[in-house]
Amino acid sequence: MNLADLAARVRRLDELGRGLAKEVTLWKACKDPPLYLERKAYLNAIQDALAGVESARVVLAKACQRLEQRPGPKGAGSSQLGQTA
Repeated sequence: MNLADLAARVRRLDELGRGLAKEVTLWKACKDPPLYLERKAYLNAIQDALAGVESARVVLAKACQRLEQRPGPKGAGSSQLGQTA
């Protein structure tokens, strides 16, 4: 796994997080058909998933920054991460 692979994962996690956040917004506006307790349980699970995705994204983004800053072969770095932040 290289820096480009990690950067791609950061982008995918960001997209997934935005999708989960949209799901939360849509369900909070929804009043039917699920019962209150069903809706609450579903939203709690989605929000837990969103928190996990965001934590994973942050860890990988920090790893990308660290890898980008380390000395290495010429061309191994900065242009790939600048697109993911």
